[in-house]
Amino acid sequence: MRLSAVLALSVLAFASPAWAQQQQRGQALEQFMQLDTDGNGSVSRAEAERGRAAMFARLDANRDGALSEAERASGGRSAQALSRADSNGDGAISRAEAMAAPYRMFDRLDGNDDNTVSEAELNAVRAQLGGG
Repeated sequence: MRLSAVLALSVLAFASPAWAQQQQRGQALEQFMQLDTDGNGSVSRAEAERGRAAMFARLDANRDGALSEAERASGGRSAQALSRADSNGDGAISRAEAMAAPYRMFDRLDGNDDNTVSEAELNAVRAQLGGG
């Protein structure tokens, strides 16, 4: 009995990082779906762009038109991903740099490259994550 409990805990310990990563991906997908402002079940590139602009405005605490490292640090994973957008290497991300950065998640989800992430495309990703 004691050995089976130890074995179960060992399996759980090794499975937990993979489970946690899967949960994070699922949460990111659900956050992405919040960009569907017209409620049609899909996210257009224009909706994704408006979402990024809103995130930039929310993170730009001092309203100087640029995101400092400290402002990005307070914004979670999405804001940290914008760190790659610093095209001029000055350490700050301007609104123009943020908006010009690639939309990696959108592009991964848009399987047929029609500039819309459809409900079917989202459901396919959910199924891959084990949630649907």
